[in-house]
This record gives sequence, C-alpha cells and structure tokens, in this order.
Amino acid sequence: MNWKLLAPAATLLAACAVQHPQNAEEFRQYVPTATFGKVQTFEANRPFRDVVKSFQAKAPECLNIAVRTVETSSTSNINVLTTYKPTVVVNEQRAELHVQRSLKGNVIVPGKPPEGGDYFVVADATPLDRKRTRIDIYAPSMGATTLVRAITGWATGENVGCPDMTKR
Repeated sequence: MNWKLLAPAATLLAACAVQHPQNAEEFRQYVPTATFGKVQTFEANRPFRDVVKSFQAKAPECLNIAVRTVETSSTSNINVLTTYKPTVVVNEQRAELHVQRSLKGNVIVPGKPPEGGDYFVVADATPLDRKRTRIDIYAPSMGATTLVRAITGWATGENVGCPDMTKR
C-alpha cells in the first residue's frame, strides 16, 4: 500500500482534528470547504427503492470489515488496523449511507472522533421521479476512490461487487 495516497485523507481528518464532525450532517457541511474534500453528484437511472435496496444489502455485506496494513521500510514500520462501520438510514425523502472508520496502531488521531470512528464517506440518494435517483457523495478527494466507485456502482446497478478496501 502506498501511504502517500493516504496523506490527503489523513490531512482531511487532521484538519478537523480540533473538532471532528460528530455526525453525517456536520461531515456534509465540512467536506465542500475542506482542501482535500470532494462532493460528487450524479443521476442514477434507477428507481429510488432499488438504490435503497442496494445500499441496504451491500453496505453491511461489504463494509462491515477491518483491514490491517503493514508496511516496513528501512526508516519506518507501519502497522494499522482500519475498522469500517457502515450505517444506512432511510426515509421517504432520502437514503443515507454513512461510512465511518477508526484507525488503531501506530497512528495519532488528535481530538475526539465520534462514536464509531471518523466519518469517511457519506452518500445520499434522493428520488427525482419514479425511475431516477440523485446521488450526492461526500468524501476525501484522494484515498477513497475505490469506495466511491463501489457506492456509485451500487447506486447505478452497474457494479454490485464489494470494493477491495486494501486499495484506495
């Protein structure tokens, strides 16, 4: 794993170290103003109920995991356990997919993260009409590409596989 790719995501988290977003709404407000934050919006040509079913099925199946990363060089030794926690919240107006993550090992996480870990990605699905759904994904601009690609595939129905969370 190339830890240089994690630097922007770590910077995004460090930037909110003084005050970590404590819920999905605070994360949504924070990401657009963050140096390494990105909001992606697109329309899925799928009914809202199908997008919801995909989120409800794939999030717990694919994202309720822990990934250990070990990297050794002549100057450092990195051993980090990253635990992901997906949550899906649904009502008639919106479905939300929250992905939190906590890091344990030889990492420093200043400040107090929320229960369940720092918010890493939040995806919102909103019905546009009977056949189309708007998707908004809030995430770091780097370091979450694999996860964002998977969520996009779940929303569109084009790729319903699980992401390889060892890749960024």
